Amino acid sequence: MSDTAAWCVWGGAVLLIGSGVTAEGYLAWMFIRDWREGRAEQRARRARWRAGSTLPERSSRSVQFSAGTAIVAIGMTAAVAIAQSPASPPAAAPAAVTPAPETLATAPAAGLVETVGSAINVQLNLDFTNAYFYRGIRQQDKGLIVQPAARVTTRLVHDAELTLDGFIGTWSSFGPNAGTQSGGSGGLIEDWYESDLYAGFTLTHGKLSLTTSYTFLTSPSNAFQDVQELGFTLALDDSEWMKDWSLKPYVTLATETGSNGSDGPELSNGVYFELGIAPGFSFDVDQTTITLTFPASVGLSLSDYYQDAGGSDETFGFAQVGAKASIPLSQPGGVGRFGAWTLNAGVSVLFLGDHTKAFNGGVGTKVIGTIGLQWNF
Repeated sequence: MSDTAAWCVWGGAVLLIGSGVTAEGYLAWMFIRDWREGRAEQRARRARWRAGSTLPERSSRSVQFSAGTAIVAIGMTAAVAIAQSPASPPAAAPAAVTPAPETLATAPAAGLVETVGSAINVQLNLDFTNAYFYRGIRQQDKGLIVQPAARVTTRLVHDAELTLDGFIGTWSSFGPNAGTQSGGSGGLIEDWYESDLYAGFTLTHGKLSLTTSYTFLTSPSNAFQDVQELGFTLALDDSEWMKDWSLKPYVTLATETGSNGSDGPELSNGVYFELGIAPGFSFDVDQTTITLTFPASVGLSLSDYYQDAGGSDETFGFAQVGAKASIPLSQPGGVGRFGAWTLNAGVSVLFLGDHTKAFNGGVGTKVIGTIGLQWNF
């Protein structure tokens, strides 16, 4: 192995282990803090009870969300433990992966499938970032932000003309709520900024794919009111014609269907439109193929999506450009007994419109760094 390859392998290992340690340390800190706050609350309630007050019932909502957080934490710990286990014998090579048309600091685009050759495919992600902007609207930008995700995809129809995949997934964001609304119930729930659930279908015919999805965006910490939206993404795989110069363009149309919008409560439901590309190339270091992509996207309001407090809308929401590196951690030439592991790292620059700039405290640009681990099996 060459010195360059050795440095890449060691660097990837250090980043992976560091990510796992950071995740487990952060979650352990949240659990300890929640336990201490719970003990203090119990002592206070006992004191009130001894004084003759009625002992209040425990909130069932808090119990449910704490249990969900515990499950997420266990899943993260298991994933990191498996990633650090010795490499297993190579299995059959995975199917070709289509890069997802996604920005580097938003929830993963629904329905863009990465397969490893089975009827049901599972993808788990654990990302760390310094800021979370949803389509240019600031959500979190203080401290360490941890974003776990899971998606299950199954092939429903497959013939010579088209394929149809069904999927369901969840995505969450944990971290300080500084700079946004507050009002959580304390402890773990206060740090659970967002929890999303989505489901849909992807229809592929030739080089075109159409994804239809429905998404519920919720906040366990009550940082914002629930948002629902129906989305459509049309993507073109132009790699056969453009070869190394392929752009992989896509367009997304989303309409808010619930009683609240992403730009705030008591405002009209909006219609969102996005244009994007994700050009890239791959190169080999020893026997490891490293993929670099350069995603770029523009987010626009077709109707009432970027409203200010007075209800006035603005068409331009944001533009974002970035670079992302993907390094496979599985054995060269195979997926391995524990699936396909990938280390992703990227940086992007976000340029905001007038209204999204106002949402961000008057700051018109933001540099966002993300590092994460992806597991497909």
